[in-house]
Amino acid sequence: MGFEGITGHEKQKGILLTLLKRERMPHAFLFSGPEGIGKKRVVMEFAKYIFCEHGTACGICRPCLKVDRGSHPDIFSTTSEESIGIEHSRDINKEVYEYPYESARRIIIIDNAERMTNEARNALLKTLEEPPSFNTFFLITSSERDIPLTIKSRCMRLIFSPLYKEQLKSYFKNNLGLNDEKAELLSCISHGSVGIGLFWTVEDNFLLRKQIAELLFGRNKSFLKASVIFEKISKNHKDTTIYLSFMLSLYRDAYLLNECGNDSMVINRDIKGLLAMEKINTATINKSIERIEQTINLVRYNINKWLVLENLMLHLMERQ
Repeated sequence: MGFEGITGHEKQKGILLTLLKRERMPHAFLFSGPEGIGKKRVVMEFAKYIFCEHGTACGICRPCLKVDRGSHPDIFSTTSEESIGIEHSRDINKEVYEYPYESARRIIIIDNAERMTNEARNALLKTLEEPPSFNTFFLITSSERDIPLTIKSRCMRLIFSPLYKEQLKSYFKNNLGLNDEKAELLSCISHGSVGIGLFWTVEDNFLLRKQIAELLFGRNKSFLKASVIFEKISKNHKDTTIYLSFMLSLYRDAYLLNECGNDSMVINRDIKGLLAMEKINTATINKSIERIEQTINLVRYNINKWLVLENLMLHLMERQ
């Protein structure tokens, strides 16, 4: 399949294939862009071009099939929902100085690279300064500002942007078989990310989305219900960020509806009636947005997640 199966990112895909064709591969890449827009998938499909017996990412030769199964011995990948510590760097260094098993090149992937500890960054920096020529590093991040300049300067940087709404709508219709109305809604609430869109296709996630909206904008407030909902939100790091971003979009929509009387740019169109039901003043909306943004940053930096979510819950419930 190769890059043909990936929606968007045409410029980035073209650069990668040109570098490979001209044999000018750098020893390290830094892929940056929002969560869930396909950065990791681009790496894995690019790996097929590198390892494919025919050089075409055919998808049917043994190396391509191994990449698909996640069992290719010359791909080493590390990530963490919390932090990437020195032990991860040691594992990487063990691989770096061993010759590839089946190919002329080894691929080393560090996902969520912004979560590296200082010790891990220092160890990686030493490796990037004089890496064996048969290694190619791919650092993937949704927060490039948290990657030290000393590391960024040793990588070729490719910036990935959110997908256009029409690209997402087409993807959801063609790949998920959704009708036009559902694909339209999903493309609106995905924030340019296929990954976020797929997250909302999970029934339990979509149900919790509605419960959050009812909690924050409905008329029947309940601290007990809020506690249950926020506990669900806290269970998974990536899920937490998605739910918090959804809350941001709710308050943005509420501002458009209540203060501007404009529903043409509302993101959460399926629940705009709920958002307009109870008028919230601009000061409250702005303060709520500010607190949610602060919470997203605290969660990103691995500050006590439940504590910051509990504080946010109390703030939002008290200000309604």
